[in-house]
Amino acid sequence: MSPQCKLFVSFILLCLFISTHSQDEESYRRYSPWSTSSKEEFNCTIWRPLQGEWYSREANEDRVTNIDASSMTGRGVCKSWRTNYGGEYQFIFIERPGDEESCHYCVNLFVRTVNIIEKKESGCVQLPKGTERTFDNICREMDNRGTQQLVTMFSESYTPINCRSSIEGVFQFTYQYRFVSTGICTVPEQRIHSCQNIGSQFLISNQKFNVTYKKCDGMEWTKDAVVEYSCLGDWFVGKNHFFAVANTKESRKDEKFRCFLKNRDDDYFLGQSITPECNQIKTVEQAPIRMQLTPVRQVTVEPGCLLPENFTGAWVNTANIDADVVINSTHIVETWHPDVGRWRKAIYICKEQRDSRYIMARLTVDGCQVDYQCFDFVPRHHNIIRFRKGTVFAKNDFHTVCSWVQFPNDEAWKYDVMIKKDPVPVRCPVAGAFEFKQEGDMLFKTRVIKGITKNPRHDVWGRTGQFSCRKNISRMAVCDTDQKEITIDETYCWSVDQLGRPIDIYSDVDYRMQCVGYWKENLKSYLITYDQLDAFTKYRCWVYQRSDLNKMLMSMSVGPFCDLAQDVDSKDWQQGAVVSLKLDENEREFDRCPMYFNDGEDPWTVEENFIKVFDFNNLNSGNCLLPKFVIFISLLLVGQQII
Repeated sequence: MSPQCKLFVSFILLCLFISTHSQDEESYRRYSPWSTSSKEEFNCTIWRPLQGEWYSREANEDRVTNIDASSMTGRGVCKSWRTNYGGEYQFIFIERPGDEESCHYCVNLFVRTVNIIEKKESGCVQLPKGTERTFDNICREMDNRGTQQLVTMFSESYTPINCRSSIEGVFQFTYQYRFVSTGICTVPEQRIHSCQNIGSQFLISNQKFNVTYKKCDGMEWTKDAVVEYSCLGDWFVGKNHFFAVANTKESRKDEKFRCFLKNRDDDYFLGQSITPECNQIKTVEQAPIRMQLTPVRQVTVEPGCLLPENFTGAWVNTANIDADVVINSTHIVETWHPDVGRWRKAIYICKEQRDSRYIMARLTVDGCQVDYQCFDFVPRHHNIIRFRKGTVFAKNDFHTVCSWVQFPNDEAWKYDVMIKKDPVPVRCPVAGAFEFKQEGDMLFKTRVIKGITKNPRHDVWGRTGQFSCRKNISRMAVCDTDQKEITIDETYCWSVDQLGRPIDIYSDVDYRMQCVGYWKENLKSYLITYDQLDAFTKYRCWVYQRSDLNKMLMSMSVGPFCDLAQDVDSKDWQQGAVVSLKLDENEREFDRCPMYFNDGEDPWTVEENFIKVFDFNNLNSGNCLLPKFVIFISLLLVGQQII
């Protein structure tokens, strides 16, 4: 098949997928129509997962509801039903079949898990004769009641579910009974332990978690206790994450079932109900029992090797949401802030090292187990550590974990990058004064960083007020003495005065970026810059190349790392870039801005622009012969030139 035909077939499949997906979304928003052709017929079979015996707490009373294929306890016989194909079902029940004047009930059932459903229902609805029996007429009362609460129903014959999606990890916690006291019980030994027993032949061990309470001094309502819960499943309502549990050591139904709530934005706070009613907890802050969790790691791992000495310090991992990394001689501690949740932390301990590979024991985010992962480090250069990670294993064996085949073997790959958190500027690999043309999604713009000048500038071309510019250019320059800072001015006055000197010597540049590291990889030259005023990210990655004797090409990335597809001419998000520059050397006589280029082939060699200033003022009287001798030789040479 030709490439054109493949492209056409792919386009047709994509259109069919979008059409199907849009239809599914539309059916999710709207209920299906009345399931019978005649409003007087009975054509209702209740969905199998909804059938069974369900326990609920309603109006401070225990209630058991039996639902079979065609009826529901206390509501009568099902007459019709409809669904929105999103886990929500609406039923019409009639109390006495055949008597249209008897009570009709509109019942909404929300399927949360195989063990949990929630119910919202109307009262008895009696329609006068001649009124059409429709969902709109019968369910109008329930739809108009904005204060109607959901009733949580627990399966009498529940099946425990794996706890990983509900709560996972080992946590130390503090808790507060808000309905008893405002005091917070804080004891370091209080624990929530919810870990997966990998490889266990007993599935029930992964379907339970323990909560260990300790008695707090001065709080009579606290006590030492260990509660074991079975997980019944979890579900989301907006950003609220609910999960239900059953106390395995409790026989009283009203004490057996409980609901927990945590929020996606801050999942280290947990709310718990005191009755088998999930509608008690609207938010975590207003829950009857409120817990604050702190992840702990109960396993201690002894280090077996040492990391390179120059790795020690604070770093930023650009491959993991700009994670904060702290490295010492044996440990790597990585903390990051994901989009969902508060923060996460992983700890790596050096176990064994051979050549550039280090096998690291990883204490996972949840603190339940110890994994082993191999790191392949490139020797540090400048403010940069380049590395890659292998596959995670559960066993500590160097030949298995650090085998070269365990690293990503894609056709094209590059090392991940860690940047020093407080970088020391280095000499830029590109130096000189350049005029540039730019294109891309986010162009460099003129910025008045320190505000408007207080006084107008002097006259240059015989015009009053501000000086006039005969030529403005976009200028990029690396002209400082040690060539460690890149300055970019989107509108720079290139004009000179009658002596050939620049007239725009008071304007501040728009952007200042310090070079913190560069290297060459995959035949591409990379540069990392640091801009303290950048509101999006202080670090930027550049791909640069010398295209001619006095011409350069550069492309700046969106964030602190360069995408594998980014090249010197990349200019938009499709390749991870925001702007591309075409630089042409434009140095004037008095600029004193020599051109320099380093492709980064050898980033370990120190490239610095040193200027040594000799000072002869400290010479004592005993060493005056050398200056006099130099002066004598100078006068002799001058005399010979005159002759």
